[in-house]
Amino acid sequence: MRAVVFAGTGSVEVADVPDPTVREPTDAIVRVIRSAICGSDLHFLHGKTPTAPGEVLGHEAVGVVEETGEAVGSVAPGDRVVVSFAVACGECWFCSRGQTNLCERAAVFGAGPFGGDLPGTQAERVRVPWADVNLLRVPAGVDDDRAVFVGDVLTTGYHAASLAGSGPDDSVAVLGAGPLGWCVATSLRSLGSDRVFLLDREDSRLELAAAAGATPLLVGDRSAESALAEVTEDRGPDVTIDAVGAADAYRDAVAAVRRGGRVVVAGVYAGETVELQLGVAWARALDVRFTGVCPVHRDWGEVMRRVAAGELDPLPLVSDRIPLEDAPHGYERFERRIATKVLIEP
Repeated sequence: MRAVVFAGTGSVEVADVPDPTVREPTDAIVRVIRSAICGSDLHFLHGKTPTAPGEVLGHEAVGVVEETGEAVGSVAPGDRVVVSFAVACGECWFCSRGQTNLCERAAVFGAGPFGGDLPGTQAERVRVPWADVNLLRVPAGVDDDRAVFVGDVLTTGYHAASLAGSGPDDSVAVLGAGPLGWCVATSLRSLGSDRVFLLDREDSRLELAAAAGATPLLVGDRSAESALAEVTEDRGPDVTIDAVGAADAYRDAVAAVRRGGRVVVAGVYAGETVELQLGVAWARALDVRFTGVCPVHRDWGEVMRRVAAGELDPLPLVSDRIPLEDAPHGYERFERRIATKVLIEP
């Protein structure tokens, strides 16, 4: 079959790879209808975590079940399903407590050794371990373009928004207006937050802020702290959310939040380090929450319900729909921030 593979730091190509097969009774083979390029894919592409040439990339997909192992009971061939980007066993101590992101046998599609060497979803087919846990049926009223968001970025955004713990009177600032930041912002609005600010250093990335129900703030020539002070009577917002995964964004989120406020860290981190002034954080009574890998299985049913009801609509993010063979061009457009979200049709 054809798949998008890592071809060296900063480079991808489309190549022939072996077809996936059922290896365990709990496996399913899914024929991919849509996959997508995620900001996390760029992290892997540029060496944030180790990836070997030839590894299949991608972790977002919706498709149709083609084959299942004998122990699979919740889905059957012919079912249209969304794939969880993070694989969990559903059986361990952490999974039994809803913390599937901390699963003892956790894996992430297309993330190399960091993700358990599980081939990715930017391919014609994908093997899904523990299919009863990691596949969710897609309702008839939800199209493929919307459903593909539920397996990762929209549910990740919803999870981060829920950790904000904000109410209608709170001000919430989301740092980073990429797909994750946009999904955080629209989820905050869906959960009842009325004052949501979406910040970025590039005007073009703020053009969709209104579609997320957020107020755009450009911070190219001023700090996030200064920009947010202007709109919060110099206090700073009640909550800041790092939706970037860069040390500068984390520092800005901590600096900008009001005293006694909450910082939610949703961006992906690996080996980065920052200096933390413990006395300052203690004196300001800050509450810092790291999302970690999203426990997608806990929230994706509710997110799918909200998508089906029209309460969450990720479609404004989609800028490009391309065939699998054009994936390298899609990566280029996404990395240059010409594209906001690229969907791949095998």
